[in-house]
Amino acid sequence: MLEAVLAYIPNTIAAAVTNTAAIHGRGIDEIRLYRNARAAVVIAGKNVTLSVVCDGEMMEETVRRLCGESLYAHADTIRDGYIFTPAGFRVGVSGRAICDHGIVERVTDITSLCIRVPRRLPGCADDMLRLATEGGMPRSMLIWSPPGVGKTTVLRELAYELASSSVPYRTAVIDSRYELIWENCVAYMDVLRGYPRALGMEIAVRTMNPQFVLCDEIASKEDAEAVVQCASSGAAVIASAHGASVEDLHRQEAIRSLLDSGVFRYLVGLSRKNDRVIHTVHTESCT
Repeated sequence: MLEAVLAYIPNTIAAAVTNTAAIHGRGIDEIRLYRNARAAVVIAGKNVTLSVVCDGEMMEETVRRLCGESLYAHADTIRDGYIFTPAGFRVGVSGRAICDHGIVERVTDITSLCIRVPRRLPGCADDMLRLATEGGMPRSMLIWSPPGVGKTTVLRELAYELASSSVPYRTAVIDSRYELIWENCVAYMDVLRGYPRALGMEIAVRTMNPQFVLCDEIASKEDAEAVVQCASSGAAVIASAHGASVEDLHRQEAIRSLLDSGVFRYLVGLSRKNDRVIHTVHTESCT
C-alpha cells in the first residue's frame, strides 16, 4: 500500500520516505507533512524527521492530488478533518476552520497532513478470532489501546478472518471514516461506508442479518446505545475504543455504560513492547 500512497505526494518527499523505510528496515505507519517544515514519518510508533521540507506549493499539490483535483468534492470530509482517497486510505487534515455559531462551515489554509499507510498483518488477530468464535458462538469484544498502537489494523484483519474462514461468518463492517476496509470485499462481508456508527449499526442489523458487526472508535452515547441494540438483536459486536487501561475506559461515560451493561464478553488491550512486538494482547472477561 505504501507505493499507492507515495503516488500522491511530491517526488522529493516520496524518495525521502522510501530511503528512510529502507534504512530502518521497517514499514511506514504514517507520513506527516507540515507546511514550510520538514516532513516526517512514523515507524513502530516513533517519529522520524526527514531531510526534505514541504513548502506551500508542495502542500497544495499534495492536497489537490488527494482530492482528485476537486477540493469541492471533498469539502464535507475535510470539514470533519480528513480526506478519503480513491486508493482507499485516509488522510488527517489540519488547517483553519471557518465557523458559524460553533459549527465548522469549511476548512482553509491546510497546514498539515497525516497520511496513514494501511496494510494487512496476517495473523495479528488470530488470538482475537479464537475468542470471538469461542465454542462456535459469536462473542462480543471491545478492543482498546492508546492512539496509534494498531486497533484499526487488528479490526481490519479480524473482519477479513471472520468473513473468509473455512466456515465464514456473516460480517457487517461500519466503516464510518473510510479506513477499516480498503481492499475488495470478500464473501459474507457487508461494508457500510460513510454511515454514522449508530445509524450504520442499526441498518446492518435491520437489513443484513449479520452474525458480527464491527466498528471503530466507539465514543458517544449514541454509539453505545447502538451497540446495546445490536447485541439485543442477536449480533455480536466487535468495536474499538481509545484508552491506556481498563481504568481509562471506565472514565469515559459511554464506554462505562457498555462495560456496566455486560455487552462485551471480552476486553482486549493492545500495546507495543521493545519496538519489535507490534501488538501485546491482554484479555479480560467482562462476565
